[in-house]
Amino acid sequence: MKRTHLLIFLLFCLGCASEQSAPLLSGYTREKAPVCLTDQSGIPLAVKKFYATRDLTTEEGKIDYLLQRVRDSKLTFVRNRVEYSGSGAAEFLRWKLDRFKIRYHMKIETARDFITQVASGSRTSGEPYAIVLSDGSRHNLENVLQNELNALESCLKQDAFKEEGLAQTTTSAR
Repeated sequence: MKRTHLLIFLLFCLGCASEQSAPLLSGYTREKAPVCLTDQSGIPLAVKKFYATRDLTTEEGKIDYLLQRVRDSKLTFVRNRVEYSGSGAAEFLRWKLDRFKIRYHMKIETARDFITQVASGSRTSGEPYAIVLSDGSRHNLENVLQNELNALESCLKQDAFKEEGLAQTTTSAR
């Protein structure tokens, strides 16, 4: 009986060790393309859809956008070696954000603050949060959300530029 317990214990330890040794990637593909929560070609549509209901020019709006992107994601999120759905991860990140602001009086004023202070990893274990892509690769959630924020800001600049050009065209036509 003792040998069975020892064998189970050793298998458990080996499983934990192999899980820890799995590399956590940087948020970029081998081709150096940024990894996002969905295919990058769909991001402009997601931005426009979200922008129709919320203001994306504020930092709070950008944080809400990032949380919505996590919620809508079909990927697996990992926190302290436990897997979560996109909705579960978004719910936890919102709770953690609110807790940091209320309980710890932390100033999380920008979307970048949110990413580095809230979505980067566990304060309990010190482990970074991860996201698992459909191919099984694991990426650092902080880097992936930074890629999402960069894509959002790029879309906002392009749309603002188009609107400015449209406004100039309309004014010059008068």
